[in-house]
Amino acid sequence: MRLRFVWVVLTIIGLSGICWSAAPEGAAQFDSLKCGMCHKPDKKAAAISLSEIAKAYKDRDTLMKFFKGEARPLIESDKWGMMRGQLHKIKALEDPQKEALADYILSFK
Repeated sequence: MRLRFVWVVLTIIGLSGICWSAAPEGAAQFDSLKCGMCHKPDKKAAAISLSEIAKAYKDRDTLMKFFKGEARPLIESDKWGMMRGQLHKIKALEDPQKEALADYILSFK
């Protein structure tokens, strides 16, 4: 009974978009950059969802190239102008921070 309660609580937390999983530093980067204002875990809001991003960018290297400005976006968006400004902030992060952010986003597959 107690195990079921814990499972239900963790499921609710997961569905609310709070990530306690393998990428806490990435979640912190995501929050500090205010990415969650537009990108939601599994639904399109002001921008594409994290699950859509994770499907398009199948691995960390591909997403890292985008974060570094070495590759064009794999998803076309009419919101690209807003994302371009955010990308400059992501580029300014150290590589370990970018990797943590990429891991966090890819955890939504």
